[in-house]
Amino acid sequence: MKTHLLIFSLFLLLLSCNTNKQASIVTTSTTESEYKFENISENDSLFASINKEACFGKCPVYSMKIYNSGNVRYHGKNFVEKEGSFSMVLEKDQMRSFVEKAKEIKYMEMDDTYDNRNITDLPSIKSSIVIDKTRKSIKRRFGYPKEILEFEKLFDDLLTSEKWVKTKTSEKDKF
Repeated sequence: MKTHLLIFSLFLLLLSCNTNKQASIVTTSTTESEYKFENISENDSLFASINKEACFGKCPVYSMKIYNSGNVRYHGKNFVEKEGSFSMVLEKDQMRSFVEKAKEIKYMEMDDTYDNRNITDLPSIKSSIVIDKTRKSIKRRFGYPKEILEFEKLFDDLLTSEKWVKTKTSEKDKF
């Protein structure tokens, strides 16, 4: 009986960890160039994110999370101009640029991982976006399509904005 209960519990656990990439964040309307970003709440869904991890050198280490409402949370850790936690709000046009760039470079069709375990001194960068209710995440270190750098640059470009407001560091902002 305990074995059955254990198997059933494991089944439920696996079911709850479903890798279905569905999320209701961005939907396309009848025309390709129009996107609807639903303004939900302060605890709204993640639209796009990037997490840049350390290397043996001076690689920038930070995370940035863009939410469906346009709220952006940033936490800079090392080798960045802004260390600590900051927030800002993006305009819908800025959010559209993420979707348009992802479609242009075929982000959703790229592999989920680009890596070579034999090379140890490379930073790991994980990015994600939701388009048409589908979340795509890519982790890269080595052997990735160079077009992904164009997508990541959109996050880096936000770092120069004067809209950033220093905030308390919360667990939500950390890596």
